[in-house]
Amino acid sequence: MLSGTVEERNKLASTINSSATSVVTTYDIGGLRAGSVCEIDSELLYIWEANPTTKTLTVDRGYAGTTAASHTGGAVIISSPRFPRAQMLDMLNSELDDLSSAMNNLYRVVTADLDYNGNDRQIDITGSTSVLELIDVRLRYLADEYPIIRDVRLQTGLPTADFPSGNAIVLDENVMAGSLRVRYKSGFTRASSEASDLTTDCKLPSTCDDIVELGLIIRMMSAREIKRNFIESQGDTRRSDEVPPGSTRDSFTNLVRLRRDRIMAESARLKVQYPIKFRK
Repeated sequence: MLSGTVEERNKLASTINSSATSVVTTYDIGGLRAGSVCEIDSELLYIWEANPTTKTLTVDRGYAGTTAASHTGGAVIISSPRFPRAQMLDMLNSELDDLSSAMNNLYRVVTADLDYNGNDRQIDITGSTSVLELIDVRLRYLADEYPIIRDVRLQTGLPTADFPSGNAIVLDENVMAGSLRVRYKSGFTRASSEASDLTTDCKLPSTCDDIVELGLIIRMMSAREIKRNFIESQGDTRRSDEVPPGSTRDSFTNLVRLRRDRIMAESARLKVQYPIKFRK
């Protein structure tokens, strides 16, 4: 994504808290100048003043919607980051949301075991949050036999006073009392921080890691063409001849195609692995 470019870096001379507005660097401030932006960990800081003699920056904290935080001495300072880490986390979560949309039809499978009294037609899906579609509902008839209940459907958006999760299964046939095992499709969980694990925290199958990586690259690079065409922000240069309009877009067209093909392959795998086994 950086095309071999090494972004200018410095280091924090000492620890700062989340409210400090003076930042002292370890090395000469270099490109850290007034009117520019720098990044420490996942926080962006706007530089109001830069004093090269004392290596001190006067900054605004939590710039561009990032969160002001404490940073330890020795933390790396990146000057004018091309791909801010906070933005990449936002794009990662957008990608996770998009993968479980109806168009892409990728999902995680959640299992819930429910006690059924044999009388109610609607049963709360305990602990559920996002339910996209039912896969199957089975009744524990014997320890080694779980027949599928055919006439069952999903209802969402129910009053939480009656159905705590807001989601319920509706039985349209008589079912004996017992234990029901419900499997349903659910969306992926958003990453809360850079430390979030895609598999354990976001519930993304390990087979989909490459799809998320491709999607993140595409999302971060898609705006480069727009910036390239802001002719009022820069004068005419040889770049227009060397890198004509559309070059940036064309450079990741193959990535877009590869992501699409991988999504189709994963969707097909899920359809085979989890076929719908009841009448709608």
